[in-house]
Amino acid sequence: MIPLLAGAPLAPSADEARRAAERELAKQVYRDAEPGLLQRAWDALLDALSRIQGPSGGGVLQAVVVALLVLAVVVVVALLVRRTGAAARRATSDDGAGLTGPVDAASLRRDAQRAAQEERWDDAVVIGFRALVRALQERDLVGAAPGLTAAEAAREAGRSLPGLADRLTGAAVLFDGVLYGGRRADREDAATIASLDATATSTRPAPRDAATTAP
Repeated sequence: MIPLLAGAPLAPSADEARRAAERELAKQVYRDAEPGLLQRAWDALLDALSRIQGPSGGGVLQAVVVALLVLAVVVVVALLVRRTGAAARRATSDDGAGLTGPVDAASLRRDAQRAAQEERWDDAVVIGFRALVRALQERDLVGAAPGLTAAEAAREAGRSLPGLADRLTGAAVLFDGVLYGGRRADREDAATIASLDATATSTRPAPRDAATTAP
């Protein structure tokens, strides 16, 4: 929940609202935002203030509008900071996207299950997909070259498990959307990844000759 601007009166003047916004946006959490994000938000606020601040510089209605504008900017910036910060932390942990590395599939599955139990759906999807790919690597159905992408892993796995090719592609799209695209996962998304992992584990790969002729 975003707190109200500290020290801001209920119906501030334009100058008071400007000073309150400066105090709020100077906090460390906003300085950790994506580069340029804070500046764009602040420029938008100043532009809005200049548009509504007439020659008289007063009026109750104008003060209310100013207060609402300041609060809206703070809310938007805070939400963007939260989303981009979480994505950055995930993207830089465990060898980038985490599709190659020393952690085994069983450990990743436990982490994904724990995330789901705690209703951390984004983490459940990201870690669950990593568990899926790692399990396929352990069966030599997917390569483990550094920099492996989700789409590449899905294509490789689809050749060995052609019956799951479409589901693997969909899971890769979901993984990329949550990790890099700002998509928020939900319970159904996490369940989809976990179900695919379980199905892939129990599915026999196609014979080598059939796998090599698959698209």
